[in-house]
Amino acid sequence: MNNFRAVLLAMVVCDRLALAGWDTQVIPKLTGVDGDRYVMIYQPDADRGTKSIAGSIEALSRAGHLSSLQTLTIHKLLEDATFQRELFEQMERIAPEELKAARRSAGNMHNPRMTALHTSFSQAVMATPTVTALNQALGKHRMKIVRPSFEKLEFHKNGQKETFRCFLWLTVEPESAPATEKP
Repeated sequence: MNNFRAVLLAMVVCDRLALAGWDTQVIPKLTGVDGDRYVMIYQPDADRGTKSIAGSIEALSRAGHLSSLQTLTIHKLLEDATFQRELFEQMERIAPEELKAARRSAGNMHNPRMTALHTSFSQAVMATPTVTALNQALGKHRMKIVRPSFEKLEFHKNGQKETFRCFLWLTVEPESAPATEKP
């Protein structure tokens, strides 16, 4: 039964991400940095002519630029109710006491109860089915998400609705080549 639920959830997450859009942009060159660097930006309004995550990855791969992908920008994903639910589920699993304290606080980014959540929030982001699905899509092209980064983590309450808000990025790198055993 748990396997069935996991498969069903993965299908829903992948479908939701496939319907959303991803813009791919070149990051402006920095002095002393060779080559272009790319970022993919999540846009929840797919009608803008943006591509699915798989389509964006494939387009970068066909152009020979996938190894230059450095960041997935997912600020707008925090507006998604499913992703919020996933974050809260993971936070309740990873840091229930810290989450409880943050819920009782003002929830602003400078509150010590919010800063206490930083490490567990990063772990929660990486453990969500949504980020797992993104990582699987990248893994098909020998890329992986190595860590989340965020700024201005806040906790908001509006009646019964609780949400995390912040600027959120996922750092992406090529997978390491498998080590070969020496005879």
